This record gives sequence, structure tokens and C-alpha cells, in this order.
Amino acid sequence: MASTIQKIPLDSPYTWLTALTLSYVFLRRLLTGSFSMIEKICNRTYIYNICWEDPAVDHEILKITKDDVIFRICSAGDIVLDYAIEGPQKIVVCDMNQHQLWLFELKIRMLRDASLTYDEWWSIWGSSDVNVAMRVWKRMRHTMSSTGRKWWDGRIERVFRNGYATSGSTGFAAKLLVPWLMHVVGFDIKSWAETGFSHEYIRENSAMIERSAWWFRKLFPSVLAPFAGVPSNQIGPEFYTVEFYESILREIFLDPDFGRTNYFYRFYYEKGYKDQSCCPRTLKPEHFEALRANASCFEWHHATVQETMERVKPHSFTKLVLLDHMDWMPNNIVHDEWLALQRAAVPGALCLWRSAFTKMDDKPFFNNLNITDLSPAWYSKDRVKMYPGTFCCFMPRDPFPFIDPEPSPVQRASFVRKLKTTTKMILHPLTAGKVSAHGDKMSSFYADQAIGYDAVREKMLVARPEMMSAFGTIKKGHTWLDIGGGTGRNLHYLRAQLDLFDHIVVLDICQELLAIGEHNARRSFTSAQCDKIIWLCLDINSKDVRSKLADVCGQAVGRGFDTVTFSYSLSMIPDWQCALDSAKTLMSVDGRLLISDFDTYTERGSSIKDWIIHTWYKQDGVRIEAASRQIVHAKFLTDDHQVTTARFQRKLAGVLIPHHVTCCRRMTVTTPQGLNHTILGNPVKNGEEKKTD
Repeated sequence: MASTIQKIPLDSPYTWLTALTLSYVFLRRLLTGSFSMIEKICNRTYIYNICWEDPAVDHEILKITKDDVIFRICSAGDIVLDYAIEGPQKIVVCDMNQHQLWLFELKIRMLRDASLTYDEWWSIWGSSDVNVAMRVWKRMRHTMSSTGRKWWDGRIERVFRNGYATSGSTGFAAKLLVPWLMHVVGFDIKSWAETGFSHEYIRENSAMIERSAWWFRKLFPSVLAPFAGVPSNQIGPEFYTVEFYESILREIFLDPDFGRTNYFYRFYYEKGYKDQSCCPRTLKPEHFEALRANASCFEWHHATVQETMERVKPHSFTKLVLLDHMDWMPNNIVHDEWLALQRAAVPGALCLWRSAFTKMDDKPFFNNLNITDLSPAWYSKDRVKMYPGTFCCFMPRDPFPFIDPEPSPVQRASFVRKLKTTTKMILHPLTAGKVSAHGDKMSSFYADQAIGYDAVREKMLVARPEMMSAFGTIKKGHTWLDIGGGTGRNLHYLRAQLDLFDHIVVLDICQELLAIGEHNARRSFTSAQCDKIIWLCLDINSKDVRSKLADVCGQAVGRGFDTVTFSYSLSMIPDWQCALDSAKTLMSVDGRLLISDFDTYTERGSSIKDWIIHTWYKQDGVRIEAASRQIVHAKFLTDDHQVTTARFQRKLAGVLIPHHVTCCRRMTVTTPQGLNHTILGNPVKNGEEKKTD
């Protein structure tokens, strides 16, 4: 073995190239599962040693007052300390990484030490003086929680001796990356620092930005992301383009004020803060006394955001800062979290969050919020430039839809019943007789499947709960028209809120499905709730649809329906564009139309897979075309409507099947009191679609 190693030509560039390639492949495989890598990091240490949001932007948006009760995800804790300078009534933080909270606790316990001086505070967190850190630690160590004390006992000296800026996974990555990257791209960062990080110097050497962007494109998605706390599902297509990184790097380093105010990046190069001229407000002498005086306003939780909201007193928070954590959460988890947020916040509470994406239309739930895109106004002023998207909204007063995904007991079926229904569905094209009328076709298709319909379709029509997630806030007296509602499965998603409705119309052309739906409703809901539900066998394209609805709804049909839904029904209506037009006329002044349906694999629907799925579903009378989405957008994206589409794929029997949820709604605004009002004007054209797997 030793003789073999001795034969390797170590002076050959090919040997080193091979070694580097193998090392890169090994490291990439090690870090490919970024969630598991992040978990490994969180089990050992904190990720962030400073926060990667600009507090100056937060202050301009939040305008913190002494009456505010604020919630924020902790991270490194320095931004909530910045908030505390303004003297709010209370600040509650949470984090899933216990080590981030122990870091935050260390800062708070030090500030609560009556003997702490400003010089000590600066020496510890500004210049990482290990002697001062140990002196203060021995003085206030007993005030730490037992777990926090035990954790810091074994590492506080090492952290500050090695330099606080190199601690945590971000500090570790920066310690290794910055010198190596500057060497590779041929940039003398030391010379730039000696000029005071002058704007002229970086302009003359701006070619290093292009070279750095190329390396970031190669390294960030596969290697660096876990160390920055970025999971794989937060990495969109733009992260795989050089242009994405180049635009960010140019925004950061070509800022004329970089050398004077951008302490975020200088912190890692200078391994701390050189002086008080370029550092956070929390380390400036003029704010030290306010910081100490308000250090008692904090409460912290080792928990998720949702768990924290469920622990606190209802209607506590006036302002909530959610960072970017919703980027990597699926829609149903985001929905559940916002239910908890609404419970814990006062109506009209200001909610602020950031995102790696510039649009929020990949999650249907966000259609319940009137979101303001702050990015155009604030991204250029944000010194960190880490998040292209900055958004805010006021918490609505009316409740969000509460989606219960579990079927009611009457909708379940035995294995034998499911097998029979599935067999009839598959064999229908071979056994069905020839009928021409649309209603007869539907009855022919569904008559034998009606009893087991819901149980069999539960795993096939998976976009239904996603669509219901975008239902809109439900005020007392809400009205709903479910077109092609059949067995009324959608009603069972909202079983907990049926009492809020004035009336619900389930409209379908198949009497057999309606009969099963009414039967299931009678066995699942109260008699008072059933009295609100109208089962109407009618074609939405019927010329007298409005008069028929008036017969069963009375004069209430004149104001229109607050929510109109097509749940896997629009693709089965022959004259579907006419159905859309009819549905639009039936919407109330602040109503919305929701569509869940099958989709194409590609945006244009022109691939081989698109042809296969189109042909397969066509035999059952289901139309799958990319043009359907485009026409919906064209019909509704007007001066008083906005449209969003979320596209995704889910497995059925091991095969990925594409679906989409489209929401068309009137332009509304939420006031600081939490009330929703209809507005007119140019829409925020959320017409672009984002595809997620």
C-alpha cells in the first residue's frame, strides 16, 4: 500500500486536479441532503452568529412604539435587541435550534448583569476579547438556564479566543470561503480594506464580481447552502444561474456606502467590528443604556412558530416578523401556522416576512391575505441583499378557512367497495353506451361509482384541499357556490365553520352524485347546517341558471356568491369558457373564483408526457390543456381582479400527476383594523406561475 502511494506523482497537476475533483464529489454527496445536514449542524451548534436581515429596513416598516408586543424568530438575536432599543412593551422570540436560543440567552443575561459596562459589552461582542468575556461569564454564569450554562461552559472560552465571527456554521463557512474565494478570483481584499473599502477601488476591480458569481453558482446550491441554513426546497431555479449571484454581488459591493455602513459583510472579513463607526446599533454607546433598561422585555421559546403561537395569550401581538422560514414549508403547514398566528395576533396586526422568491403564488393559502410587495421600495435600501422578496400584510379580522383534511366517516369505504368503484371507472370507456347529452354522459359515468366515489377519489383529486386553503376569510353570512360539487366532498373540509355560512349551493349535472352528497351531509352535519345547503341539479351553462338559483336562494342571489369553486369539474364541462363567464357574473362584489384541476407537466403542455396524460384522461371526458390556464388568466386579470396559479405534482400509484390551483379574486385591501374592503385600480398582476414538485 505504501509503495503504491509513493508511486503517485504528487508534483503533477493532474494528480491535484483528480484529488480536488474527488474531494468535491465526496463533499457534494455529503451535503446533498441539506435538511439532514442542517439538522446535524443544529444538533451541534448555532447556524447564525449575526442576523441576515437589515434592522434599519425593519424599523422603517414596523415603526415600533412603546405599546407594541412583537414576535420574531430569534436567529442570532441581535435584531430583536435592536428592536428593544425602542422600548416596546414585550418581545417574544422562538427558534427550533436550541443553540441559537442559548446564544441569545447569553446576550440577555449579560445585559441584565447590573455590573456590566459598555466597554465590556463592546469588548465581548465587538472585538471578541476572550479575557473580558470570561470575566463577565464568571460573574453572571449562575443566571443562565442550567442547560445553557452547561453548553457554554464547554465552549465559551474557545468561541471568543478563536473569534466570535468564526463561530456557528456561517462563521465557519466564511472563515474557509472568503480567503479561498478571493485567492481563486484574484482579488486582493486586503488592499481594498486598506482603502477603507472605497467605492472607487471596487469599481476598478469589478471583474472579481463576475468571477465570484461563477463560483457561487457552483458551490452555493450543493455545498454552502446548509451552512447558511438554506434547505434544498428553498433553492429555486434562479439559484442555478450565474446572473442571480452577479446581480446580488453587484448590489452589495458596488454600493457607494458599503465601506461606511455595511457591517454585515465586513464582520466576517475583519473578524468582528473594528470600531463603532460601522457596527450594529446594539453596539453603539449611545444606545447601551436603553438596551440594558429594556433587556427585561424578552420571552423566548424553544419551539416552532406555530407551537409558540399556541402557547401565548390570544390576541397578544401587534407586530410579527416571520423571516423567510415559510419558503421551505408546504402549503398545509403554512396554512396551519397562520391559523395559529391569527389566534395570537390582534386584528390588523402588521406581519412582515422575507423570501428567496419574488412572488408568493406558489402557496394557495396566501390568497387569504392582501399582501403588499415591499421589494421594489426596500430592496435597494437593504444592505444585506439576501432576500429578493420582502412582503407585509395586516392580519384580517375574519377567520381563515379551517381545513379538516380527514374525510367524514360516511365518506370512507371498504377495500371491496373501492375495488369495485375503481374497476368500473377503468372499464367505463369499454362498457359505456353511446350518449350525446352532457348530463347523460355524466350520469352514465358516475351512476355506478357514486357510492364509493369520495373514497376512491380522495388520493386522486389531491388539489382539492389546496384549493380550499385559498377559500378566503369567512365572515358571518358567507355564501358559496360549488359548481360540479357532486358528492359535496368540499363541504366536509369546512365542517368546523359551516355555521358561519348563510347558504351553500352544490350545483351539479349528475343527480346520482348529488343524492349521495345530500345523504352524507345528513349523516355528518347538524340539521341546522344541512338547512343551509342546497343541492341543485342544473347545468351552469343553462340560460335560466340565475333564475333557478333565485328560486332556491331567494333575493340573496342578487348580491352574488362570496366564493365560487370548480373542483376538478371545469375540465369536464364541454363549453367551459361559457361556464367561466357564467361563474364570473355570479360572484359578489368582493368574491373569488377558485379552480382545482389536472394540469400539464410543462407550462406550454407540449411534451410527450403532456400528450400521454391528455390522451389518457380524454377517454373519460377530461380535458387537459395548458391553454385552459392561459384563458382563465386572460378572462380574469383585469383592473379589478388579480389571478394566481400554483402548479405542483403528486404521486398516484408511483406516477407523478400534475395539478394546479388557480384563484381569481376581486382586488381588496385589509385596513390596520383588520377589515377587508374592495378596491378598484391596476392589479398586482400575479399572473406568473411557479411550479413546485
